[in-house]
Amino acid sequence: MTSFSAKNPPLENKLIGNILREYPHMSKIMQRYFGEDCLKRPGFEIQTLETACILSCIDKSRLIQESQKTKINRHE
Repeated sequence: MTSFSAKNPPLENKLIGNILREYPHMSKIMQRYFGEDCLKRPGFEIQTLETACILSCIDKSRLIQESQKTKINRHE
């Protein structure tokens, strides 16, 4: 289990809905990894990113790495 501060949990422990509100650019990344209609699926946004990755057999570390690259590029 990952230890984290309640104020700023790691991305994989956040709910997908909260991730999308905090990082709107993640919606395109989510759609690329989970499918075009993933954001329309009932319950998708109330899962943690880690749970969604496990259930969909997605490489969590690769998804997070891509999101961090995108976040860095957006700030340049």
